[in-house]
Amino acid sequence: MGNVSLLFGGVALFLNSLSLFGKVDLKSAGLFSLLTGLLQTFIATWLVIGAAGDPALTFGYASIYLFAFTYLYVGITFLFGLDGSGVGWFSLFVAISALFYAGVSFSTGDIIGGTTWLFWVILWGLFFLGMGLNMSLDALTARVAIVLSWLTLIVPALVGLRFGTTGANYQLIWSAAAIMTVLYFIYAAVKFLPVRTIVRSKN
Repeated sequence: MGNVSLLFGGVALFLNSLSLFGKVDLKSAGLFSLLTGLLQTFIATWLVIGAAGDPALTFGYASIYLFAFTYLYVGITFLFGLDGSGVGWFSLFVAISALFYAGVSFSTGDIIGGTTWLFWVILWGLFFLGMGLNMSLDALTARVAIVLSWLTLIVPALVGLRFGTTGANYQLIWSAAAIMTVLYFIYAAVKFLPVRTIVRSKN
């Protein structure tokens, strides 16, 4: 069920990124985000209950709520035309939580898991800067979101549902794709981050 959550989360993120490009209506993307958030909340609760108090399992499954409540919040915001600052500041909390999950993953030797969480730190961090601090980052955020929707959610979910993601070939291909993604993000940041020009007055 975790992979199902990842899959629909990826589709929701993909649609939301397209809305930043102006390709999908905000209310349409918001409706799918809301439905995805409800689905993920159900899946997370089901899995947490099934963990029967096991600390490691509960910790892992509880991370789904970070996505679920993000999508619920985004969905409601888009559908009702609310101010996005609340989503932005909530994203700061999620980014900090994701950084903690990344540290735990790396400490247990899960390099791909830790790297994935770091990618999500970047994404939620951009949501915070854009919606929480009103920085003009839509062009960069849209590109980061659309890439991560496939790299960290849709593809791992589809592969995981059919084959599992522990195979050496998958991990090698994913690692290569992650390196290319980092390079692309650096390029996108240089190209799309707003640059402040300092104009000095002539005396």
